[in-house]
Amino acid sequence: MILEFCATNYLSIKDELKLSFVATSLKESTSEPNKLFDVGDTGISLLRSAVIYGANASGKSNVLKAFAFYKQFITDSFKNSQAGETIDVETFRLNATTVSEPATMEATFTDGEFIYRYGFEVSSNAVEVEWLYKRACKKRAKEVELFYREADNTSVHPKSSLLQELVNKKMVRNNALLLSTAAQFNETTAVSILQWLSNTQVLFCSEDELLWQNAIKYLDDEVMRQRITDFARYADLGIESIVKTDNRLVSQHRQYDDEGREMNNVSFAFNRNESEGTIKYFSLAYPIIDALDNGKRVVIDELDSKLHPLLVRRIVALFNDPSTNPKGAQLLFTAHDTFLLSAGLFRRDQVWFTQKNNFGATELYSLAEYKVRSSSPFEKDYLQGKYGATPLIGDMENVFNSVK
Repeated sequence: MILEFCATNYLSIKDELKLSFVATSLKESTSEPNKLFDVGDTGISLLRSAVIYGANASGKSNVLKAFAFYKQFITDSFKNSQAGETIDVETFRLNATTVSEPATMEATFTDGEFIYRYGFEVSSNAVEVEWLYKRACKKRAKEVELFYREADNTSVHPKSSLLQELVNKKMVRNNALLLSTAAQFNETTAVSILQWLSNTQVLFCSEDELLWQNAIKYLDDEVMRQRITDFARYADLGIESIVKTDNRLVSQHRQYDDEGREMNNVSFAFNRNESEGTIKYFSLAYPIIDALDNGKRVVIDELDSKLHPLLVRRIVALFNDPSTNPKGAQLLFTAHDTFLLSAGLFRRDQVWFTQKNNFGATELYSLAEYKVRSSSPFEKDYLQGKYGATPLIGDMENVFNSVK
């Protein structure tokens, strides 16, 4: 599970921002089941979901893009690049200093046995700094440094013989991570961390075709196809069954006569005849089911686009409720639909906001930072600008008045 993610100097992010799933000590109440998840014997409790609100262009998606880069670079820096190749990282360009400084990212997460804190500083030319720490999931357990790498100097824990061998033999390229390199040589901790990352999906709704192709490939499993069909049926989409033929997806709907008697089923080409909302809902079905089944993490940009607010509410409720989420799956998403704020779904520490300062840099902060009652009308207060993170809309009428 994710505890925290931090990013500095990436896209619209200038100064360090921190997104945390660690529950605050605030007394909270929701109208729907929303139980915390305890991390071993640490005394730490984690949230099962979190949402980010903010105006258009405030940087909501960039927070998720930062996490996507973190995952992608760890996964691919060794196997998908060659010596001398540049690193595709874009720093904050609206400041004359940061444009030439490295981006920094760090995540703290747990596999249930240990809590890891891993991060790096990376420029377009090289990995400047990299570090990995871990501690047991027990109270007062001490954090142990597994390695710390800076330029050409790397210190490695005495018991990490394989890591030390990779360093001694200079097998780590300056544009690749030591962690990624170690995973290719089956170093136990590195493999465990990359497996944790592979169980964390980051989905952008701007990548509709990729979402669609990923959805189709899981339909060869008859059991999963039936579960996805049920997931669609419960959403009242009018779909009776889903059939995959010759790599084409067909949805079947009931046909009735004029007296309302059921006649037979009618087949439709799914991605041509179904609505965009239905296609999106279907595309998200497997990642959601897989996460809840196996305690994985799913990060979704603009979850609420094209979907009815009641559907989004039920998806979030599936993650918040321990009866449907017994293994501690986590959901992080961005949204504009403020209905969710008044639906009794969230604690204050689950709600985050982004806004840009006067210099174009994204700032991230939590509703828990405000001294408001848990029973306050969050939706109304947010729309009235009490928490910031809303657009400053000018006098649009002047655009039309000027042509008269």
